[in-house]
Amino acid sequence: MGFLGIPLRAKMYDYAKVLELERELIRKERQIEYLQLELKRYQTAIEELRQGMRPVGLVQDVVESNAYVRLEAGQLYEVTIPPNLKDKVQPGLLVVLTPNKGAVLNVVERRLTEKDLWSLKIEKNINVFYEDVVGLDKELKELRKAVEWVLSPAIRHKRESIVRDSRLLEEAGTVLLFGPPGTGKTYMAKAVAGSLNKYGQRTAFIKVEAYELVSKWLGESARNVRELFRLARGEAPCILFIDEVDAIARARTEITSDAGRDVQGMLNQLLTEIGEGFHANKDMAIIFATNLPSVIDPALLDRIRKVIYVPPPRSKEDVKKLFDFYLSKVSVDPNIWKDGKMTMDAFEELWKLIRSRRLIYEVSIQPRNIKVFDEYWITPRDIKNIVQEAASDAAFQEEEHVTLERLVEYVKGLISEKPSHMSFL
Repeated sequence: MGFLGIPLRAKMYDYAKVLELERELIRKERQIEYLQLELKRYQTAIEELRQGMRPVGLVQDVVESNAYVRLEAGQLYEVTIPPNLKDKVQPGLLVVLTPNKGAVLNVVERRLTEKDLWSLKIEKNINVFYEDVVGLDKELKELRKAVEWVLSPAIRHKRESIVRDSRLLEEAGTVLLFGPPGTGKTYMAKAVAGSLNKYGQRTAFIKVEAYELVSKWLGESARNVRELFRLARGEAPCILFIDEVDAIARARTEITSDAGRDVQGMLNQLLTEIGEGFHANKDMAIIFATNLPSVIDPALLDRIRKVIYVPPPRSKEDVKKLFDFYLSKVSVDPNIWKDGKMTMDAFEELWKLIRSRRLIYEVSIQPRNIKVFDEYWITPRDIKNIVQEAASDAAFQEEEHVTLERLVEYVKGLISEKPSHMSFL
C-alpha cells in the first residue's frame, strides 16, 4: 500500500496518464501556435487581394510633404508623403501608392533593371537542330517559311527581290504555334535558331513565359513588354519566343478593376510592339505558343501572320520513330536494339501498354476558321522523359544500358495517370 492507502501501482498509473496528457497538451499548443501563424499569413494575403494591385509610379517632384508622381499610363498625381518616408522619397525614384492613389506607401528599392532581368533569358549557343525535330516535317517546313527569311539576310534578299513593296511585309515573322502540351512547340522554335547558328547566321533565342511579364505593380506589366521587345531588337537577329501567351492575351472584356486595366494595358502594349511594322522588327521573328488558342484576343490573332497546329504523334509508326530517336541517344540493351532501331518485339510490348491510354485535344479558333479534334496516346515529351528516367535509373543501379524492363516500368507509370480531355471550343 502506498501513502493514504492508495495502492502504489494505481499512483504510478495515474502519473503516467498525467504525463501523457501533459505531452498531448504541449503538442496541441504547438499546433495552435502554428495554426495562428498560418491564419495570420492568410489574413495578410486576403488583405493584399482586397487592396488590389498597388500602383507604382515615378516621382517627378517633391514639394514639402507632397510628391508629384507619374504612373506608367501617364497620369500625374499629387500625393502625400508620410513622415517616415519623407527622407526617402526623391525625384527619379519609383514609389508605391495606396490603392486610392492618395499617399506614398513605400519606396521601390532599385532592383535589376528590366533589361538586365530579361537579358538572363538570352540563349546564344543552342544545341537543337532541324534533324532533332522528329515527326513534324510539315509543321517545321511551315515555320521555316514564316520566319527563316526574316532572320537570314541571304534568304531575305531573295524574297525582297520578289516582294518589292515593303507594305506587304508588315506582319512577316509573327507565328502562333498551338497544340497539346509536350508536342514540340518550343523545340521547333529552338531548332530554327540552332540551325541558323550552325550554318553561320548568328541568331539569339529569347524564351519568356508570358506570366513572367505580369507584375504586381500597376503599370509595370506594360513596361515589361516594352523592355522585352527593346532587348530583343537589340539582340537581333533573334527569335523572341513567348510561351503560354494566353496568360496575357485573352480576349478583352469590360474592365472593372485596376488588375483588369493592367492586363489590358499589357495586351495593348504587345499589339503596339508587334504592329510597329517590318522595319522596326527587322531581323526579329516573334513566335507565340499556347495550348489554349481559342481564348486569344482577335486583335492579336489578326496581327499574327501564320497559325500552325503542332500535333501529337497520331500513329503507331510515329510513336516508334520517337522511341528510336530518343533511345539512339543512350546506351540500350543489345537484345532490344538492332541496326539503330528498337526491335519490333520490344516495341510491341510497350505499344500494348501505350495504346490503352486515350487523350483528346479539341479546340476551335473562330477568327481563323480552325477546328481541331485529335485523339492520341503519348507525346514526344512523354517519350523523352521515359527514356531519360530509364537511363537515370540504369546509371543509379550501375547497369550498363537501358533495358526493356525499365522502359516498361516508366510506361506503366505514365498510363496510370488520369487521362485528359482538353476541350477549348
